[in-house]
Amino acid sequence: MATAAGIDMMPCRLINVEDKRHFVTLRFDREGDHKLHMQTLAAFYPDADSYEKLLMVCRKMRLPEPTQEEVFRRMVFNILANNTDDHNKNFSFLMNQEGRWRLSPAYDMTYIFNTGGFLPETNHCLFMSGKLFGHTKDDALALAKENGIRKAETIIRQVSDAITRFRIFAQKYEVQDRWTNAVEKTLNNHLESWGYASSRTHAISLEIEGLLFTDVHIEQTYKGNYHLYATKDNKERKFVISKSKPEYELIQSTGTENLTEEDFCGMIKKYMM
Repeated sequence: MATAAGIDMMPCRLINVEDKRHFVTLRFDREGDHKLHMQTLAAFYPDADSYEKLLMVCRKMRLPEPTQEEVFRRMVFNILANNTDDHNKNFSFLMNQEGRWRLSPAYDMTYIFNTGGFLPETNHCLFMSGKLFGHTKDDALALAKENGIRKAETIIRQVSDAITRFRIFAQKYEVQDRWTNAVEKTLNNHLESWGYASSRTHAISLEIEGLLFTDVHIEQTYKGNYHLYATKDNKERKFVISKSKPEYELIQSTGTENLTEEDFCGMIKKYMM
């Protein structure tokens, strides 16, 4: 389903192996010893800059309805899983020996961080409903209706259900806690905005030694530090938790959304009182 880092555009699919320290890829542009002809969306239609145009190309090629559904599925995944590297060279088509075209397996599908390396990238490469970011479930359903995709709700639910299991897979393949927490936070935010995850409180209120602190929360910054925020007497207060602070490792291992009230209370007492 994806390529390993460093082999961009090599047509491969990931296969499951027992040794989780290694990943093996097989080329999907082969049938036995025969090489299949492969063309990217960019080669077919250089001006394709949207999912709408990708679907239009599929119709022009007379590809079957399940192909339209698969494009929609990948679009939903890219949005909810934050694969913003969804440019027109990351969608391809294969032609068999009889000259029939089909959509290639998915590749280069991965969560994308911004250039700072800590926060998620927000801008996609392909437009959807005229947007490169801030896509809503209503946008996706409108696109589905306009393109005759009848199972849109089912597809969105299936994709969201898979994404909610991210932490299980991350732990299985020993992804570091810092990256698991960072990715999971973004995935949860996307899922909640589409109504496919339980709504959770990201900020809390605490009364400490007779003082009321509201809107207490932590955000990771562009450079990787964390900011502890709290409002007291209608004034927002901020403290930078850098890598030198002992709380930094706690946040890294726990995740900003999994900190307890005791954790917040301790940090406020230490840094804001």
